Amino acid sequence: MSYRTRVSRRGFLGGGASAIGLGALALAACGGSSKDEAGGATGTPVAAGEPKRGGTIRYPSTQLLGLDPMMTEGVAVAGFFYSYAVQLTDWAGTVGDLATSWEVANDVDWTFTLRSDARFPEAAPTNGRLLVASDLAKSIDRNKGMPGASESWAQYVESYEAVDDTTFKIRTKKPYAYLLWLLGICPIVPMEAVEQLGDLRTHAVGTGPFVLAQYERGAALNMVRNPLYYHDYPYIDGFNIKVIADEASIQAAFRANSVDVYDASNKAKVESLQGIPGTTISRYLDRGYANIRLNGAKFAPFKDERVREAVDISLDRKGMIDRIQFGDAELSGPVPPVFDTALPKEEVEAAYKRDVARAKQLLAAAGQEGMQFELFIGTGMDMPDQAAIIKANLADAGITVTIRSVDLGTWIAQMLAGDFEATVFNHLPYMTDDIPLQLLHSRGDTRTERNYLGVDDAQVDALLDQIHEEIDEAKRKDLAWEVQRLVLKRHGPTLLLYQPYGYWCAYDYIKGYTPTAYGFGLAKYDYWIDKS
Repeated sequence: MSYRTRVSRRGFLGGGASAIGLGALALAACGGSSKDEAGGATGTPVAAGEPKRGGTIRYPSTQLLGLDPMMTEGVAVAGFFYSYAVQLTDWAGTVGDLATSWEVANDVDWTFTLRSDARFPEAAPTNGRLLVASDLAKSIDRNKGMPGASESWAQYVESYEAVDDTTFKIRTKKPYAYLLWLLGICPIVPMEAVEQLGDLRTHAVGTGPFVLAQYERGAALNMVRNPLYYHDYPYIDGFNIKVIADEASIQAAFRANSVDVYDASNKAKVESLQGIPGTTISRYLDRGYANIRLNGAKFAPFKDERVREAVDISLDRKGMIDRIQFGDAELSGPVPPVFDTALPKEEVEAAYKRDVARAKQLLAAAGQEGMQFELFIGTGMDMPDQAAIIKANLADAGITVTIRSVDLGTWIAQMLAGDFEATVFNHLPYMTDDIPLQLLHSRGDTRTERNYLGVDDAQVDALLDQIHEEIDEAKRKDLAWEVQRLVLKRHGPTLLLYQPYGYWCAYDYIKGYTPTAYGFGLAKYDYWIDKS
């Protein structure tokens, strides 16, 4: 069990290491007995009467690490304590948080108007002072210098400045379609707190909906409603996260009603919770997705499109879904189906027809009959099960796969360094299609050699550059479809597999929640508790 959050360009790595970043909540209408609600990435907001104040939500997690909102281990809980210029949401796209409005001139000059009533905590060192535009500028400065920070600041942003306390301007080097996303992953922190405390690993000093009450690394995080918050909500008094080490114990705690919510990450897990009185089980399409990377820089045959096609058409993706996800997942094109820019379902299905006979012919034509390669995996995140199925699938085409398994930390380090012939893993969730698309670039989303898989594709790369610079959404979608079709035709070197469904279980006294595939309380804290 874990907690879902905004994920930076390298967040899938940190999230995997921390086990925080995998949960999602989709509550449905209330009732007196256990029931199931089907849904997609989002659903209809719960109609549950007038909000009531009071009560504390109890939330389980398998791990709880640091609190610094600009470090990988802290982004999972950053939204509770910190504000952002804009919020990235499942239900309404990009919405203003501190920014009450924004406009763009000439496709490169952005002006944001910020609200004037956001205050930092009354305790030292902030002493209840107002958040001003210069705090956003200083936060961007800090964010750019943090480990794993998005390279897009340097690639696309020419300058930014606080014009006055409530006006902030950004100039991009050229049109950049994902600037709002970049702001949506930059929490605003008071630099006097950073200077006094050294970092924010054990502190939370923001203008968000909650303030820190108690924190014990690896054990518990308790927070209470922020009395200075600029909205009427939160309506609840508190939100407590408790570490419970294993899935069985979390399920037992949910049955005993000692926690209020539970993320059952697949169909098999949720079946054991059927029939608990006064609970709702809701299904959502996750934002995580599975993929294989074929590294031609380490295994030269993968540079040959015929070899990549042979691997691709040897895969039984639907069989993988049946065995690992119990039949409860969607095939994923280069952009996962949760996004509006995903290719039509029937087009993806047509691209993934298994053809072992043709795979053998392609290998023979490429001089790779009896090909052998190593599949490098970590111990977790479904990787062992995925690898076993891939090995069996490819054996049907005469390909021998040797699986090498290491601990998750070692896998992350070597994968980042490009030290593998092939690997399979699940991406953690992304709020926009930017990263899934840009990962298809020959140098990856970072445009650096560390993501190079030995295959250059100037046509794909040029289209991805166009997507970054296309402000018009309809035109950007057309370009996204065009580049995905090319990637499918050329078979990688990244091969997409599937995007799973998950299930959220919650007691019906939690009211007013907008169903979303991305997480409990993400950017929307107006739920409440009503046990009457």
